[in-house]
Amino acid sequence: MSWALLTTFLFALSAVSGQRTAIRLGGLTGNFWRLLLSTVVLGTIVLVAYPESLAGPTFAWYFVSGLVGFGVGDIGLFLAYERIGSRLAVLLNLCLAPVFAATVEWLWLGNELSPREIGIAALILAGVAMALRPDRTRKRSAELQGRFSTGVVAAIVAGFGQGTGAVISRKANEVERAIGVEINGLSEAGQRVVAGMLMTGIVAWAWRRWRPGRLPAEITGANQRWVTFGWLAAAALTGPVIGVSCFQQALAVMGSGGLVLAVVAITPIVLMPMAWWVEKDRPTRLSIAGAVVAVTGVVLLNLLRQP
Repeated sequence: MSWALLTTFLFALSAVSGQRTAIRLGGLTGNFWRLLLSTVVLGTIVLVAYPESLAGPTFAWYFVSGLVGFGVGDIGLFLAYERIGSRLAVLLNLCLAPVFAATVEWLWLGNELSPREIGIAALILAGVAMALRPDRTRKRSAELQGRFSTGVVAAIVAGFGQGTGAVISRKANEVERAIGVEINGLSEAGQRVVAGMLMTGIVAWAWRRWRPGRLPAEITGANQRWVTFGWLAAAALTGPVIGVSCFQQALAVMGSGGLVLAVVAITPIVLMPMAWWVEKDRPTRLSIAGAVVAVTGVVLLNLLRQP
């Protein structure tokens, strides 16, 4: 259980760090540098320690999974970070991802949804709707950029990317078992993050060509550049690198994927005080209640769907 709890804390810290990176560098640029750093670290580990885990058939599936999960998913997440903050972005992302995953499994793999699963999905959506209700008495943080509604859509896209990417990874696991190749979690993450980095790099390059701009004045000084690099390194290491490693260790020790996912599902709750402290994003009572309802639904859904 301790590994799952540590994963939850690291994922929450990665979200706050990612939000600060997105504010300082822009969502697309910040996400690209984060994934590039993650690719270098994970790629080095895989090539040195697990070169036998690289196989053509499985790499192709993990690459596609990375395009959807780290590519589409993280692009949406970082665009949401700079518009609605980490608290709401992560809540929408993590709570909607299992709903999208269950739907994709139903449409693609034929795994039908039970009435209880449909009911829990409705509970999750109700909780998310409560958490999103705006507080008319408070001004929006001046550091957030773009429209709130655009950030919500981006977070929903992030949930779709993460949920669909997870389903494609399960397909890769089936291919892995069929050809007799053993691939650990670090190698899976490394193969997936390469695709996400390439896709994010192309999108960021195209965006900068279309709408060139300068970095915010607050990071032009040497000290502020080091602060920005610190947030960037924290976002990369606590998420795709160390966070994923702890997640895989939790799966190995606890032996129940559904239970691990149920514990990690409380990340939006753990994130709330961090976002309040770092981003000055104080949640309302209704948003806290909505988050609790949505997270409870995700926990129940993960426990219900475990083998």
